[in-house]
Amino acid sequence: MRLAGGFVFLLFLFFSAAGEPCRRRCGGLVVPYPLGFSGSCPIMLSCAVDDADGGKSTAALMIGDGGSNATSSSDSSYSVVSFNQTASTFVVSLRPRCDRTVSGARRRLSGANYGVTSSTGMFLRGGCHGGGGATTAACIVPAEVMSTMLRTVQCPAGENSSSPALTCVASMPPNATAAEKGVGLYFERWGEVEEPQCDNLLTSAFYGVTPDGVFSLELAMAEMGWWLNGSCTAGDGGRCAANATCHDVQTPTGGWGHQCRCHAGMDGDGFAAGDGCHFPGAGESSSSL
Repeated sequence: MRLAGGFVFLLFLFFSAAGEPCRRRCGGLVVPYPLGFSGSCPIMLSCAVDDADGGKSTAALMIGDGGSNATSSSDSSYSVVSFNQTASTFVVSLRPRCDRTVSGARRRLSGANYGVTSSTGMFLRGGCHGGGGATTAACIVPAEVMSTMLRTVQCPAGENSSSPALTCVASMPPNATAAEKGVGLYFERWGEVEEPQCDNLLTSAFYGVTPDGVFSLELAMAEMGWWLNGSCTAGDGGRCAANATCHDVQTPTGGWGHQCRCHAGMDGDGFAAGDGCHFPGAGESSSSL
């Protein structure tokens, strides 16, 4: 149903009919598998269509109730800013908030098939107790610089702190080699985020890469990585398309998942249930979804 006056309407698809394929189109927006807008999709998004902006469609990551430490309904979803199907990542907006608990953020940014990548740096505030090597030294943005950039955000001092100063938890450096990333380092190490025992997670930032291969800093954003459960060696890689390769990845919980990536020179999400792989200009199978 569209609301009169050109207001945004939200379409939440919590359930899907038995056997219904994952629906990845909403208006003019098509998202890569395993993301989609129906309950049969491994990672379900909501879709918003803005009639006042020419019917522009946007997606948001849907979050559960978050348990007893959930901060408020305004943190019940995170707007998706961009998708990178080649890297199996997407970016969500993480606007500065003074009352977002670290434990609540961990639950809300962790799902059965997605998690925050190690390219994301976390900015914590209030009641911090140091943090050893996990803080400030290797951060993508010094905490004092972030404090200046976020000077319009007025947060009171933490319960156990006389100052609202920020603590920056280091993330994987943007020029890390494949060997440095290693198995299990692809995703955020939440133990290091929790180590300083800060009251709140104010916001985050991450290094993105432009189409020209230039690193750019994205503020108030978090990069998320996705996977399907099961390893390639166990035969679960059969969900990859014919012209894609299967890559094992250790998930944040320590289990094994896999990602599908198209061969060099081909486009697509790499999954048999998605776009598969095709040469540029050859069309996309998602056009009918």
